[in-house]
Amino acid sequence: MRLPNPEFKVLLFGPELPAEGRRALAHFEDGVLVVHRRGHWYTVPAQDLDLKTGGFDGRQWLVTWESPLGSYTAILQGDSSMHMFVDQAPEDLATRLHLARDKHRRIGNHFRAAMFAAVIVLFLPLFFLAWFWLNQDRFSEWAVDKISVQQEIQLGELAFGQMRARLDLLPEDALADEVVERIGVRVTAGSVYSYRFHVARDPSVNAYALPGGRVVVNTGLLLAADSADEVAGVLAHEASHVERRHALRNLIHGLGLRAVVAVALGDYAGGIWSDMAHHLAGLSYSRDQEREADLEALRLLRRVGLPAEGMAHFFERMAQQEGPRVDLLSSHPASDERLRALRTAMAQGGAYLRQSLDVDLKAVKASLDEEPATGS
Repeated sequence: MRLPNPEFKVLLFGPELPAEGRRALAHFEDGVLVVHRRGHWYTVPAQDLDLKTGGFDGRQWLVTWESPLGSYTAILQGDSSMHMFVDQAPEDLATRLHLARDKHRRIGNHFRAAMFAAVIVLFLPLFFLAWFWLNQDRFSEWAVDKISVQQEIQLGELAFGQMRARLDLLPEDALADEVVERIGVRVTAGSVYSYRFHVARDPSVNAYALPGGRVVVNTGLLLAADSADEVAGVLAHEASHVERRHALRNLIHGLGLRAVVAVALGDYAGGIWSDMAHHLAGLSYSRDQEREADLEALRLLRRVGLPAEGMAHFFERMAQQEGPRVDLLSSHPASDERLRALRTAMAQGGAYLRQSLDVDLKAVKASLDEEPATGS
C-alpha cells in the first residue's frame, strides 16, 4: 500500500467560504490536487488548475480552479508548502509554476528598479543639500578662489550701490573725506585693489570695508580717535580684511549654495546678489580672521612706515570704554586674547623706520560740525 503524499498548508477562498478565507491542507494524489478542511473535500485534476504568482519577488503562489459553485483559490502558505507542491505536482504543472514565478519575478525586479529610481529622483536634492551642508566650507573656498579680483570689485561696487542711498555721505571735497582718503591711500599703497574711501555722517563708532576695496568710515569713529595714527590703524585693519578676502568669504558662506551656483555659472549681476548689502551688514569676523587681519595690518603699516601703536591703542581703548557697546567691536570682536596677541606680534616685529602722519585731526573734527551732508 502506497502512503499518501505529505500535506501542505493552503489558505482557501471560495463561494461558501468567508471573505478572509479558511486554512486547509492539501496534497497531490495520482495527478489530482486534494484539498480538505473539516470534512469538506475538493479534488481537482492537475490539468484544470490555473497558476498565478504574487508579491514583489513572485514567492506568493496561488492555485485557482473552477467548480459548479464558482471559482476557488488556494494560496500556498510558507516555503515548505511551495516546495512540497512542486515535488508532488505533475511535471507539466511544476514547470508552468516555475515559468509563472520567473516572469513575475522579472516584473517585480523592474518595478523595484523603477521605484528605486523614483526615490533617487525625489530625494536626490535632499541628499545633495545634506552633502553641500557637510562640505559648505570647502565649496565656499572653491567659489572664492574662482572669483577674480575684478569680479570681486564688481560685487563690491554692486553692494555699495545697494547701500549708498542709506548712507549720509560727506562731499568728496569735505576736509574729513579728503583726509581719510589721503590716509587710506598711504596705508594701501602697492595693493592690487583700487581702494575708495568715504566718510558717512553717523555718530556710531564704526568703519567697514566691502569686497573689492570700498571703505566707509563713520564720523563717530573720527570723533572718537585720538590721533591720525589711530585712524590709519583702523583703515589698515579694514583694508587687511579686503586683502585677505574675509568679507568675500563670509558673503559666499552666508549666501550658501546659491552663491556657489552663481559663481560656477559666472553670474555676478543676477538676483542672488540683489540683497548683498543686507548680508554684508549682518556679518562679523571670526577670531581667526581677526588674527589674520591684525597681522596683515601690521605688515601694511610697516610697509608704508606708519606706527602700529595707533591701531592697538584704538582697539584697546574702545574695548575698555564704558557705556553703549562700540559698533566697530560687534563686527571686530576685541577680546583680551586678541589684543595681547596683537601686542606680542608688534614686539616680535622689531623696530622699523616710521613717521606719523602730518594730519591735524582736531581740525578734521571741528569741520564735521560745519560740513553739510549730501545724502548721496
